[in-house]
Amino acid sequence: MRFTYWIAGLAGVALLASETPKGLSSQDWSAIRTEYERHRHAAVPAAGGYQARNPGQQWTTHFDGRGFTVKPDGVQWTWGLELERYGFAGLERTVESARLTAANNQVRYERDGLEEWFLNDGRGLEQGFTLQRRPPGEGLLRLDLAVRGGLRASVTNEAVHFLDATGTAVLLYGGLKAWDADRKMLATRFELAGGRLRLTVDERGARYPVTVDPLAQQAYLKASNTGAGDEFGWSAVAVSGDTVVVGAHFEDSNATGVNGNQADNSAPDSGAAYVFTRTGGVWSQQAYLKASNTTAFDQFGFFVAVSGDTVVVSAPGEDSNATGVNGNQADNSAPDSGAAYVFTRSGGVWTQQAYLKASNTGGGDHFGPFVAVSRD
Repeated sequence: MRFTYWIAGLAGVALLASETPKGLSSQDWSAIRTEYERHRHAAVPAAGGYQARNPGQQWTTHFDGRGFTVKPDGVQWTWGLELERYGFAGLERTVESARLTAANNQVRYERDGLEEWFLNDGRGLEQGFTLQRRPPGEGLLRLDLAVRGGLRASVTNEAVHFLDATGTAVLLYGGLKAWDADRKMLATRFELAGGRLRLTVDERGARYPVTVDPLAQQAYLKASNTGAGDEFGWSAVAVSGDTVVVGAHFEDSNATGVNGNQADNSAPDSGAAYVFTRTGGVWSQQAYLKASNTTAFDQFGFFVAVSGDTVVVSAPGEDSNATGVNGNQADNSAPDSGAAYVFTRSGGVWTQQAYLKASNTGGGDHFGPFVAVSRD
């Protein structure tokens, strides 16, 4: 059985739903979630412009009217871009400071004939350019950007990897696309030119305005066993320092414990959680967590919490009639009573430490749809 929980108005707790709550249309629920995300990623006034926090990327971006600078948590590098000129070869226009405005999680730089805009959301930092009129000249349209900070660019046609002093890729600038007023997609590519990052667009036959749109991310996280309908990250993401935990409450494997077999999907909607860690600015999956008593429809990973080396994972559809801590998991005579699981890390290795149930377990109680942890 798939069920719904939702909560609003509490600091640090996301709006969550597996399905649209009763009494709300899907359109209204989508609007509520969108508004929540806008405020969570909102740009606020700061010295010289605006700044915006991105909790998923674990960085803060400062916007100054000429470009932007990103400062990640816990690492020494900074990175940013600044548009210097645009147009066709030999006739490029030098860019001046812009009129800077912000609304929720969107920042805009307005210049004559060119609008530069940013969208700070769960994917990262989306940067866009909208040219209202065609500049004079022929050939490929160019946008030349100076690179801020100490990272070095490694460029392909499809993406730019920014490397730190050790040569490790710590940031991806990609997803480049462009379209015209009729939504016709235009060919694009990345280049390096004289130390600048260049975006090129083949806009022949395009009807203006033309929009050019790349995306910056520190990390793009996916499950090690991605499956349709798993809803990885839909309702459960938690961060503590250099550790991120992501739930996938409709994941289907019948594995148990830590780093079990992900291939046998005979336990539909049993759920899973994934631990990612950052070292030297690089993210990697450290652990694949499952309940010690995996059963179909338990929805393990519906909500997760992390504090240092401790993770708590909820499973509100779990069925055992156990009570208290580390009780009998085998008697599933209390359907949807719910449970929570505590995992701890030592030397980079995760193990389940506790299986938590209510002291008065009852069928349908859904114990633990939301969980929290602070140190011990």
